[in-house]
Amino acid sequence: MQALGLIETRGLLPAIEGADVMLKTAQVELLGRTLVGGGLVTIAVTGDVGAVKAAVAAGIAAVAKIGHLSLVAQHVIPRPHPDIDSMVVVSAKPAAEHPIPGTQPETAGSLPGSEPTPDINGLLPNQDTATGPAEPVLSTPESLSSGPIALKELHKEGVDDFVRQFGLEQSVNALRTFSVVKLRHLARGYNELGIAGRAITKANKDLLIQKLKGYYEKGREK
Repeated sequence: MQALGLIETRGLLPAIEGADVMLKTAQVELLGRTLVGGGLVTIAVTGDVGAVKAAVAAGIAAVAKIGHLSLVAQHVIPRPHPDIDSMVVVSAKPAAEHPIPGTQPETAGSLPGSEPTPDINGLLPNQDTATGPAEPVLSTPESLSSGPIALKELHKEGVDDFVRQFGLEQSVNALRTFSVVKLRHLARGYNELGIAGRAITKANKDLLIQKLKGYYEKGREK
């Protein structure tokens, strides 16, 4: 990612307000939110360094308007090291898809809203906050009766198999459900993708999807 912007708030309401203002202020992408515990919520965005700084500044002002104790911390990391990608929440889900704390039983070590609902349209991040980073899940109509087909990682071999089994169109739709960060990790596993190195680091989701689609279209022509 080019830059990482973080705002930590006390309470969900100021976090939502801050995220809304950040996204409206600059061209940044919402990576997600993490419920830290004790009422603390961390919002993460990514984009160009200038855009992230502007977004975080606007978000801070918006959170401060909610209450002087609402803002806990804020930080901007220009050009973060790729190895910290797995530490950042990368799946932003609409609030309606998450249970309201206290309305559903929680398992030990889990956070409210950390379990995504299976989606037959593609690969979903199946996050277990007690054990570590999110794991991609391949979910298809044929597999719903026996549960989703889980992959330990989103990697080229897994996508190769999915394309062979379910076709390119469904595979592209499935890949679109992943964040740009995970797609960049995937793209680095291809040798003839037509994009590499820093170009992958700067690529947006549409470009990565286009390159991946073109790769498999060429494979079908051979």
